[in-house]
Amino acid sequence: NMATQAALPQKLIEIQSKIQAESNEIKKIEVEYNKVVTGKRSLVEKKTENEQVQTEFNLVDGDATIYKLVGPIMQKVDIAEAKTNVKTRLEYIQKEVDRMDHLEKEFLGKVEDKKKFIMKSQAEFKGEMMKMQQQQQANAQTAAPQ
Repeated sequence: NMATQAALPQKLIEIQSKIQAESNEIKKIEVEYNKVVTGKRSLVEKKTENEQVQTEFNLVDGDATIYKLVGPIMQKVDIAEAKTNVKTRLEYIQKEVDRMDHLEKEFLGKVEDKKKFIMKSQAEFKGEMMKMQQQQQANAQTAAPQ
């Protein structure tokens, strides 16, 4: 609060500001992290669906007729083309899942670094407070009549 800050030396105020800024950054990263996790979950579901389609395609005879629902219409699809489309889609989805895995790790690493910085700053703050208190005690003892 303002009354406490007025009594604190500039160095302690700066340390507090750094801690607050890092805490705010952690919150922003966590929001982005949650978006990535949600997106990844959705991709994994799509991947599972496409793997099921691929499995079904492998069970179908080469001369079988396959239909795809396009809007309200069932449209005939070439099986080779359909297999290629599913394979391509699976490759794309896997690349996106891998990218999101990388982002997750990156975000967690950033949060960990910021938490370490905050802990170091809190220790520095405590050290400065102790020095200040010791200085005040020393000043009080020197000022006290003998």
